[in-house]
Amino acid sequence: MTVDAQIKGGLSKMSWVSIDKEKCTECGICAVRCPLCFVQQNGATVAFASENNCSLCGHCVALCPGEAIVHRKMNMSNFPEGGGATFETETFIRFIRERRSHRHFKDKAIPGGVLEQLVDVCRYAPTGGNEQTVEVIVVLDPKRRQTLSDLTVDFFIEMGGAAEKILEDPSSEAGETMIAPESLQILAHYKNRLSMARAAGYDPILYKAPAVFIFHSPTYTRTPKDNCVIASTTMALTARTMGLESTYIGLLEMASKAYQPLAEELKLPPRHEVYSVVIMGYPRLKFLKAVDRKSLKVRWE
Repeated sequence: MTVDAQIKGGLSKMSWVSIDKEKCTECGICAVRCPLCFVQQNGATVAFASENNCSLCGHCVALCPGEAIVHRKMNMSNFPEGGGATFETETFIRFIRERRSHRHFKDKAIPGGVLEQLVDVCRYAPTGGNEQTVEVIVVLDPKRRQTLSDLTVDFFIEMGGAAEKILEDPSSEAGETMIAPESLQILAHYKNRLSMARAAGYDPILYKAPAVFIFHSPTYTRTPKDNCVIASTTMALTARTMGLESTYIGLLEMASKAYQPLAEELKLPPRHEVYSVVIMGYPRLKFLKAVDRKSLKVRWE
């Protein structure tokens, strides 16, 4: 079909994206933003969006002043009017500064509607190449949470024990490991600390949090770690506006990649890995001040 034929048809049938010629002002902003999917020929804009060149970013729909663009692969009812930032810069910076890592939570469940909102906001977090491959496991069952915590402790006790043997006798066969002495000392430290916490009946991994969010993604995507961390941070900051607080749990993430019993318990899809873990609840402690931080090292060029 020729370009002229597509134009006369009003709405292109070959493309994921259609342009309503009665609404189109021919401003060309879609072609400026996405020259891979839009071209201007003979004074008219034509869309050629497909799986070969369209990343489903939705920018064309969001930019069009005439609301002339329809994307067949996206939910057109989920493009609300943009309002821009409605808060002052200093207010937002203070909100960021007042975020603390919380590990003490009230024995209070998070309502289902709130959890659904928090999970939903994650899909609007940016991903590398707009791949949108982040997935999340939400753990609310206390028994399930304890199992995951126990397996993580098991891993670090096992690894810490092996590290102690190497540190005691570096000349042994086990001492030929490529792990740096500093890392071995850290593993030994975790073994001792987590063993004492377990003996005291304390949960040193998930802190009996009402909700645990385990973010995972296919390993073969462009930026799986970045995608999951950005999504979990977006969720954690959103949660603060609801009176909830959180912290990141790196130990479970680390153990999930190296400890088969934990990997089996998580039941991730094939070729997926955990890249971020967040615990959340209503805080028992209230911080009265923001805290000091080291100055950032910056090189201006």
